[in-house]
Amino acid sequence: MKWRDEGCILRLMPLGEYGLIITWSTAQHGIVRTAARNARKPGSDFTGRIDLFHSCELIVSDAKKGDLSTLHAAELQHARLPLRSNLLKLRLASYCARLLLATVETGDSTQAWHQLICGALDYIAESHPRANILHHFEKRLAQLHGLYSDIVPAHNALAQHFQHLPAGRQELLEELQHQ
Repeated sequence: MKWRDEGCILRLMPLGEYGLIITWSTAQHGIVRTAARNARKPGSDFTGRIDLFHSCELIVSDAKKGDLSTLHAAELQHARLPLRSNLLKLRLASYCARLLLATVETGDSTQAWHQLICGALDYIAESHPRANILHHFEKRLAQLHGLYSDIVPAHNALAQHFQHLPAGRQELLEELQHQ
């Protein structure tokens, strides 16, 4: 069955010689993985539309088996180009995306996850990268999971519940604190 949704690209992985596996946060379908055959081929319909942290309107067919759906079309809505102009912004955005993917199951269609990551990416793109952005994202994520308390820091609550946080958090935090 084909469906249309709004999505933000959180991860890209090669698929064969020209294809891509794209992990999206979508407004109505949650975390979705799609195959975009020939997306990296010169002259592809996806050229310039599919890149990390881009938001697109997409048309997808459900997977016949497994969880890899087929991407038919993606119309770029928001490129978030400022993320590419500053390495620290890009690292912060990447950490937030990896943390969300580590804590939210594929197919969980709670719209709050999508709003959280899109809002965070927009804010990071337009702001100076700071440690409080990282802390706020972790706090909101812990709240949405029902794990937040004033006693335990949000990152500790997330790490205890999900067994780990994405690699590089401490180094990123130290660099953000020196800004």
